[in-house]
Amino acid sequence: MNGSLALSNGVLYVGRHEQTAHVRPFDLDGRALGPGFSFRGPAGEPCALSGLAVDCDHHLWVADGASPRVRAFSLFGREVAAFGGSANPFADERGALGSPAGLALEAGDEDACLLVASSGRRRHAVQRFALDGRWLDSLRPEGSPLGRFNGVAGVAARGPMAYVCEARAGRIQVFRDGDFHFLIRVPVVVAGRFEPVAVAPLEDGRLVVATAGTHSSLLLLDSVGRLQRVLAECGDGPGQVREPGDVVLEDGPGQTQGRLAVIDQDGDRVQVFTLQGQCFGELEELPGQAL
Repeated sequence: MNGSLALSNGVLYVGRHEQTAHVRPFDLDGRALGPGFSFRGPAGEPCALSGLAVDCDHHLWVADGASPRVRAFSLFGREVAAFGGSANPFADERGALGSPAGLALEAGDEDACLLVASSGRRRHAVQRFALDGRWLDSLRPEGSPLGRFNGVAGVAARGPMAYVCEARAGRIQVFRDGDFHFLIRVPVVVAGRFEPVAVAPLEDGRLVVATAGTHSSLLLLDSVGRLQRVLAECGDGPGQVREPGDVVLEDGPGQTQGRLAVIDQDGDRVQVFTLQGQCFGELEELPGQAL
């Protein structure tokens, strides 16, 4: 199993896949809010769920790495939109999705758009699409029109800011209004080899970052990337993480008391934490899990 998360209006959407993809809504106390739904590829082929996002119409957007396509579903599992699946999807060119590794919703002043990430070493690894599938633009790695992203594992957006996690390159690229802003690297002495796979930005600019590898962890960074706190260290016990795949953050007053959810152990566990590192426990019943 592998997994992705989305959090909207207090509802946590947990997505997992192993041939068939499963999505189910929960609250952050671990209660299931409905049965969820399951799906496969357009022709019944296996689906690889590599990213989740929720728009203002309560549509669930899914990065399907097996198609490769971006697909949208109603809360009842009816597919309502899709784009991608071009004749040459792995070409490094505008509009080609390659192998989708994540997506995020950018809520603009007028129209929302999707930030879609693709893995590998690619110039067009992070692209913006309108919700109708129109290609809008590609982010420029380090601001260079000739540069390439290296091993993008996840993306996030908040306001004018976008965050690109490059696990292979060991860094997070930060963009403002589509332009390169700065790089974040965590010193090796703190976190071993820094392999960021997911990031959840706070309103005040701080970041919760999930890192994978032998030094898996959950970190709280300040707005310029300096380590403030280790929220969870590597391990399989309660309050620890191993090979996290995604992290999402609850909005709250000043976001000092907000909660966050992280999926780890190859999608087999979802835990809920505070920003102080306290673990409230884990969800007991995950979508697609045989009980």
